[in-house]
Amino acid sequence: MSIDWSATGAMLQGWGTLIGAVAVFWAAKKGADTFDSWKRQKVAERKLEQAERILMATYKARRALSFVRGIMMDGRELDAAEEKLKVDFARWDQQDEMRQKRLRTAQAYFNRLEKTKPEQDELFECLPVARALFGIELEAAVEKLSRQFWIVQVDVESYIDDHGDDTEFTKNIRRGMYEVSPRKGEVNEVSETIIQAITAIEKICLPSLR
Repeated sequence: MSIDWSATGAMLQGWGTLIGAVAVFWAAKKGADTFDSWKRQKVAERKLEQAERILMATYKARRALSFVRGIMMDGRELDAAEEKLKVDFARWDQQDEMRQKRLRTAQAYFNRLEKTKPEQDELFECLPVARALFGIELEAAVEKLSRQFWIVQVDVESYIDDHGDDTEFTKNIRRGMYEVSPRKGEVNEVSETIIQAITAIEKICLPSLR
């Protein structure tokens, strides 16, 4: 029996082509898997890096808010506030004693807010990446915490012309300005909001660090 070498060669060539195709497919799949793995790793690294950044900004903001809302205020702060008012507020000498006192206290709180501007900016700059990498929930929590600086400022502004005619309104202003525990049955809305926002941020960011 003679061997048909041309047929055998064609068959071997076909097997070679098939093996080559399988090898190319396997290499392509392996390459794709490797790329996907690399991509996942890079995303994980990015999330870890940004989670750490967001948490650091969050804790700095918490300390800044605690500083701004501190009820104790020494004479140096009040003196600096009065000096600024004498320069910036043309009608300072025309105010009665009680209004000057409220203006001086308010300006001292404004000075504190100004000193914490870097912490405020650092937290605000986290908003885009919070949404992009972690979603709307984290963005909302960071924004809620950031907004407390503005709420404190509004309460301080309201304090200047508050004469205590509306007891509940006065309480709300003071709770915003001061980091103090309210009386039994009451809630310090700003303090509670700060706690809620930080809890939500930690819940989302801490797993990325672990």
